[in-house]
Amino acid sequence: MSNQTILWVTLIVPWLSLIFMKKEDINRFMPTGILAAFLAIIVCDIGVRNGWWYFLETVYPFALLSSYVYGLFPIVPIWVLKYTYERFWLYFVVEAIINIIFAFLILPWFGSRGVIDFNSGLIVIIAATLIALTMYGFQMWQETSVIKNFSAQLQPVAAKPLPEELKSEKRR
Repeated sequence: MSNQTILWVTLIVPWLSLIFMKKEDINRFMPTGILAAFLAIIVCDIGVRNGWWYFLETVYPFALLSSYVYGLFPIVPIWVLKYTYERFWLYFVVEAIINIIFAFLILPWFGSRGVIDFNSGLIVIIAATLIALTMYGFQMWQETSVIKNFSAQLQPVAAKPLPEELKSEKRR
């Protein structure tokens, strides 16, 4: 299998896997998935700029970062949160196992195929652990947010009653 095929699979298949998830779960966990992707993009850019790793092969139009940053990084946390949210230690252990596999098996395998020049597994583990803790905290904040409760009370302007002074002017 060519590198391009593998990279396209890591971009498309995770997004297609959302077909098997309920819409409510997607809506519930997608903001955290987007945050995970955003933080992963920042970490990847820092890694490239500091020489910790280089992306040697990418897919068009993602010329600077590998496609798994846009495919795996937003979707895998959604699946992990779906099955482990509200059980922090289970979430943390599952994330740790996934991150260890990614840092010490998958990334070196990509390196052996010439997709990435990689030599910093420990940095990936540290960054992934910080991202995992941030994601869990963000999801907790999302679940208990005052903004979420406030938005349920919002109404379109046409549905709101007129103020008393406007009612009296209208009657004249």
